[in-house]
Amino acid sequence: MPAKTEMLAEKIKVTIHDPVLVACSAAGETRWGFHQFPALGRLPDGRMLIMYADAEDASETHGAAAPCFVSDNEGASWEPINGGIKPTRPHYRISAVFDGEYLVTPSLPYLDVVESGITLPEPVATGDTYGTVFTYRLRDLPPAAQEYFRYLPALRWRPGAAVWEDTVVEYDTNGLLAWRRDNSRLLPRTFFERTLLRFKGELLYPDYRARYERDDGSVASKGFTTLMVSTDNGRSFKRRGTVAMDAADNDLMGEPQLSPTADGRLVCVIRRTDQTQKPMCITWSEDSGHTWTPPQRLFDFGVWPSVLLMGNGAMVLSYGRPGVHMAIDPNGTGATWAIREALIPGDHEQKQRHSCGYTSLLPIDDDSFLIAYSDFLYKNNRGEPCKAILTRRVEVRRGNKEAHVDGKPIRR
Repeated sequence: MPAKTEMLAEKIKVTIHDPVLVACSAAGETRWGFHQFPALGRLPDGRMLIMYADAEDASETHGAAAPCFVSDNEGASWEPINGGIKPTRPHYRISAVFDGEYLVTPSLPYLDVVESGITLPEPVATGDTYGTVFTYRLRDLPPAAQEYFRYLPALRWRPGAAVWEDTVVEYDTNGLLAWRRDNSRLLPRTFFERTLLRFKGELLYPDYRARYERDDGSVASKGFTTLMVSTDNGRSFKRRGTVAMDAADNDLMGEPQLSPTADGRLVCVIRRTDQTQKPMCITWSEDSGHTWTPPQRLFDFGVWPSVLLMGNGAMVLSYGRPGVHMAIDPNGTGATWAIREALIPGDHEQKQRHSCGYTSLLPIDDDSFLIAYSDFLYKNNRGEPCKAILTRRVEVRRGNKEAHVDGKPIRR
């Protein structure tokens, strides 16, 4: 259990502003993967950036150019990006690192074992995560494949140069596992689909795409979440330890989101579900991620949890599928979600009908943030149903008697 906090949950006021349209599909769009999976970021010049996916949700589409919009008015309006950085799908994220620098480690087209002439050994594990997945020990693959996983292409922006420069990030491959889907020739590698967390002089990243052996050398067929740490401002990352793992190998334990807490710890919220809807889980660390509490159940469902510790000390969690939901912990520890609100309620019998459920959070100031999400039942200006990418500004202020949305008190 997390340590108790002396801070009491005081009254706060939550104001959720009207949605702002970023992009809208053609009428009648229903294909999975199109107009989905939005990701917010902030460019070195201060503008907000949002990208989203517009292709089939498959390894074969990763690394291709993605639609991208920018805002110079904190999300009040959006326009297509014109020049500069070129986001790729999925989940392109820009991280503000130390010394005024920014880092992007994007998804790029994956290693094709046929084109590369690689003969794969027998898999060391076979699992089922939205289809059959084969796992291999990286040390059993040819040197070229090992180098592919060790050096991740990246972009770095430095104040002195003020341009995006090509570079690489050296990634820990000790005990690393490669994997591929049945009927796929591709070996996916990790990329930074969440922003890096600056914490006590280090850069932290919870990774589930990079799969590793368990401490005893055995292999989990579904993988688990590992904490990666950089002490050289993102030039290399070493594996610190396991954040959360299902010993029974039944749960995905993926899509983690890491955040500091208001009392100086770390908290990580993790997706458990794959084919079957399950609760999320949450875990805490008091020693910079070396050890973690046993994962606890969190709510009844959720994919792609996004967590933000606001400057005023409140913590926000967004998640979805079905629908799009938001929870607020006034204490900022992740232990007491006193306010919960549905932006899109969704339907548990039709989990993918209303939204992909993936959300993205970006702070505006100490008391407000922007949330991005997809709406599959949006009506265009002719009243036709389509899929849309939306953003909404949310304000969380302390010292008021009620929390409101659209003028009505919301649940506590």
